[in-house]
Amino acid sequence: MSEKKIRICHLVYSFDVGGLERIIVNCINNLKNDNFCHVIVSLTKIGDFYSEIDIPVECYSLDKKDGNDIGIYFRLYKLLNKLHPDVIHTYNLATMEYQWVAWLVGVPQRIHAEHGRDSYDPHGTVQKYRWLRRVTSMVTHHIVAVSADLHQWLIHDVRIPQRKVSLIINGVDTQHYVKSARDAQHHLSFCQDKCVFGHVARLHQIKNQPFLLEAFRDACAKSGDFAKDCVLLIVGDGPDRAKLESFVRRDSWLKDRVCFTGSKTEVIDYYKEFDVFLMSSFAEGIPMTLIESMSMAIPHLVTKVGGIGEVIIDNETGLSVASGDHDGYVNGLIELYRHRELRETMGQKARQQIEQRFSQNQMVAAYQALYLERDGQ
Repeated sequence: MSEKKIRICHLVYSFDVGGLERIIVNCINNLKNDNFCHVIVSLTKIGDFYSEIDIPVECYSLDKKDGNDIGIYFRLYKLLNKLHPDVIHTYNLATMEYQWVAWLVGVPQRIHAEHGRDSYDPHGTVQKYRWLRRVTSMVTHHIVAVSADLHQWLIHDVRIPQRKVSLIINGVDTQHYVKSARDAQHHLSFCQDKCVFGHVARLHQIKNQPFLLEAFRDACAKSGDFAKDCVLLIVGDGPDRAKLESFVRRDSWLKDRVCFTGSKTEVIDYYKEFDVFLMSSFAEGIPMTLIESMSMAIPHLVTKVGGIGEVIIDNETGLSVASGDHDGYVNGLIELYRHRELRETMGQKARQQIEQRFSQNQMVAAYQALYLERDGQ
């Protein structure tokens, strides 16, 4: 191999705290960095999360305006001509169209990754977005899906040639995300002597947090013991935060039982407080927060959408319900609260599932192999 490092340009819509950003950080930190150097380009903003990267990385923000911003194509063209990357890696639909700019510049290796569907197309049925993916795949060497669900959808529904689509499952560092005996005790005052249900996510429509809050409220109304003993800890920030906090303040069941922590760069200290991990999304790929919490031996109650069914084992690692199954979710909350031994058994099985099937090392090796290819060959 040449002594010259391979320069990878990671193009994202924004770079802030989130599961996608965690994948990028983990890959950068764990690739053989004698071979690679990295640049992060954000269409909008770059938050403090880049500080989680262990090596020097160039970061650029293109300051995209809301709506159509024709100038951003020229700014990206100029930047790529300056950087001369060997690889461009775009993430999700919001950045895919910029593969055409990379093609015009002549970036040798062009990769796109689909990490999950968007709130404006949660089921992947909008034809104009399918068309955009299919046409842009003409100038993209590889398209990565992070779940079998997305992989099959890209091939059979979007109709991207199978030879271009790779399946690379998200992985987690199980040596980092591990719960010790000391973590069995709650340390936050809000969580003391309580059964703690925890949720980590961006506060956004696609995550369906109103459903989560309504189910928790109705579990309190249905079971006096649940209301007395349980709290809900919500970790994250996003455009729906003010609306969700207002909903909680106005509800007599929720106002003293729900705590919003805001955005946290390192969430492991909050996982340590959780007795049960919750998700209520309309759509998901392979959510990092789910596999991180399972690695911490935390059982879960989730809506079984997207790639979630590929991660969990129903009634063994936790419980799941169909998206929108309010009564099923309420009953799941109460069941997991009432049966502590079941929670512990499920948590152990969750940890085993992640250790066996969701290795960060395998994920990083797969991305490294793509980065080392040339001209799609």
